[in-house]
Amino acid sequence: MSLSVSQTLTAVGPNITSSFGVSGGTAPYTWSVRAGGAGGSIGSSTGLYTAPAVVPTNPAQLFDTILVSDSASTPLTAQAQMFVGDPLLLLCDIIQNQLGLAVGRVYLWDQKIQEPTDSGLFVAVSVLSVKIFGNTKTFDGSGSNSNSNQSVNAAATLQLDIISRDMTAVRQKEAVLMALNSDYAEQQQNANSFFIGKIPPGAQFNNLSMQDGAAIPYRFAISVVMQYFYTKTQSVGYMTPSTEPTVNYVQS
Repeated sequence: MSLSVSQTLTAVGPNITSSFGVSGGTAPYTWSVRAGGAGGSIGSSTGLYTAPAVVPTNPAQLFDTILVSDSASTPLTAQAQMFVGDPLLLLCDIIQNQLGLAVGRVYLWDQKIQEPTDSGLFVAVSVLSVKIFGNTKTFDGSGSNSNSNQSVNAAATLQLDIISRDMTAVRQKEAVLMALNSDYAEQQQNANSFFIGKIPPGAQFNNLSMQDGAAIPYRFAISVVMQYFYTKTQSVGYMTPSTEPTVNYVQS
């Protein structure tokens, strides 16, 4: 007899909950999260996972490993992984998931594109601009201390650079856009409160294949718009709702 794990999501943002299930073995089951990962938690008997409040800054800690064991005299065990990221990292995860790419082939960059060292597809995601639509801060007294709740509503214009040493970028650049319009992309947007804009009719891939000379033979770029929210809740014992009013800054 074997034990297997199922999950509704494979990647989540901070504070998002997601269910894990198990089949096989002998009930009841015991769930846990391996130490040293992203820092999420899971109900030991329910399999309900909660992502950490903050995305780890160390890329090696963006994954939590979920463990489950049954109650047999010689327990069976199984495991699964959950990726924890901000909206930009979740967009990278969507492309990586839908194109079946290995970890690291879809990445964020700011100054210099990583030159491919082998054949196959690489996708670099960069932020061209960010417009802030709302910056809110509220206070509540839901616990023993007051909580400061902050959120930022932003829209980012991104550039996707699809690159390869072989012909893969030429053949699969359209598949990158299809990934952003996939069922998996819709599921992730609904669960994590961000929105990827549809590519408008007439949009074009910018052929940058000659820009890097022989270093990267094929490179195509296209812009994508994404709207997202950043939220943060912090306990602040010295503040009370009666003395700290709601602050709301909105940019038109």
